Amino acid sequence: MAQTCPTLANYSAGDDCLENIAGMGEVAYIGLRKDLKKALTATDNTYSLAAADFADGTNRLVKVDLKAESQKIASESQGKRKGFNLVATLVFDAVNKDIAKLARALNNLDLFVIMPDGDEAQILYDPNKKIRIESGGLTSDTGAAAGDDRVTTVNLTLGPVKYPSLFVTVPEGGFDTLVGPAPTE
Repeated sequence: MAQTCPTLANYSAGDDCLENIAGMGEVAYIGLRKDLKKALTATDNTYSLAAADFADGTNRLVKVDLKAESQKIASESQGKRKGFNLVATLVFDAVNKDIAKLARALNNLDLFVIMPDGDEAQILYDPNKKIRIESGGLTSDTGAAAGDDRVTTVNLTLGPVKYPSLFVTVPEGGFDTLVGPAPTE
């Protein structure tokens, strides 16, 4: 049975999932660290994530549609022995007040973000650090005319971390198998 998601405004008020708003083929998956049974552990710089990692009765991952070819996680060095900042760029194919509410709400959530790319997926996650939207990390381009491209860009920053990129193994059946509420027993 398909899950019906509330609007972005409802999500920012505390509901469980995020309406897919772009439909352009690029996706990200957002999860809350509080929904995990325990902190994820990495082998080298790769995490694993499975249904068993989520507490019963919680929401697991939320699938968010993004503008085509917009998703990425980039790293920036903080200098010798200071690690890296990782920045996930989410580009929503919309400019409206609900997107602004969502972006403000993201700073209040202790979340993690997964960006799949074929057989590989990057993850913005650290068991001890919170992801944040820094000053200037939210921009909207309304276009010069009504018919022009209108987008909202959110840059989520995590750091410093040890590796310039962090990965997560793709679960059997893909990340869509982890979307929605965890079953209760």
